[in-house]
Amino acid sequence: MAEHDDLASAVDDYLTRTYDGDRRRKLLDAGGWDTRLSAELADLGWYSLAVPEERGGIGASPADLGRVFMEYGRHLVVGPQLENSLLPALVEGLTPDPAGIPAALVDPGVTHDWVDDLGTLALTGRELDGTVDAVRFAVQAGVLVVLVGGTVCLVDPDAPGVRIEALDSADPGTAFGRVCFDGTVVRRVLADGGLVDRIRAWARLLLACELSGVARGALDRTVEYVAQREQFGRPIGTFQAVKHLAADMSARSTSLNNLCLAALADADGVSDADLDLISATAKAHAADAAVQVCEDAIQLHGGMGFTTEADVSWYYRRALALRGWYGDATELQHRIGTALLTTGSPR
Repeated sequence: MAEHDDLASAVDDYLTRTYDGDRRRKLLDAGGWDTRLSAELADLGWYSLAVPEERGGIGASPADLGRVFMEYGRHLVVGPQLENSLLPALVEGLTPDPAGIPAALVDPGVTHDWVDDLGTLALTGRELDGTVDAVRFAVQAGVLVVLVGGTVCLVDPDAPGVRIEALDSADPGTAFGRVCFDGTVVRRVLADGGLVDRIRAWARLLLACELSGVARGALDRTVEYVAQREQFGRPIGTFQAVKHLAADMSARSTSLNNLCLAALADADGVSDADLDLISATAKAHAADAAVQVCEDAIQLHGGMGFTTEADVSWYYRRALALRGWYGDATELQHRIGTALLTTGSPR
């Protein structure tokens, strides 16, 4: 536990010193991708944390990434942090790129609610066909990690039959692209039958941790604001109504943080079925709690809370964007209920 705290503290300290408000707002406004930042974090070794030692990494578990993702959320770090941190850890044959060039996760199953809109993929032998209409950092990717059915494929972005188009993004921390395959021969097919489920489960849990950090960041900035903003000669933070709303924000943020920490502690070494249930539980709560904290933050900031000059507006947009990625509260509550009715309570 102490090692995890030290790691999160080191990440927080570095981001506090080098990723200040001006830099953060500039990158958020630029569309979620910055070559320099990605290379910077790669050089620090952050993308090798959960890569096994035999493949040149630090050898931490994916659960150890959770506290790091809380800091990513709290500081609103842009870029392919999920792809660069998680995919090399789970997918054999991938290593973190020294320049921070990401591996894009091409997954038509990021949420059941969007399944009709995202497109479909088909693998025949080693040939891949189909389209996925929302792929994070597809344009910037050095390799495509494609989830098709229960199979994971590695595909070169410049392989014959691959077409990638940049898309507008409502997520200030993410660049999106559309990926099309037309008889594309994949570089490698991974036969691990449970890998697809593990990638999705860990992605869901780490996104929950990032949302927890987003909620904490919005709370911190709101507490600072209400202590400084004055009306009638007094800081608005001394007004009873403001105190009540800030207390609700704190309770939601703290409960989400504690749930994510408990989920991370339970996630190491469990079965794939239990990991799926743990990650769904954390993400379901995170999807609602983080958005509510950010909405309350904007309310306490007043009209300026909606402007890009106020950090809370960026936190709100980020929470909304991550809310549905790998399931929102409604979708995941159905998933959790089905799992519990089928298998009973997790161990």
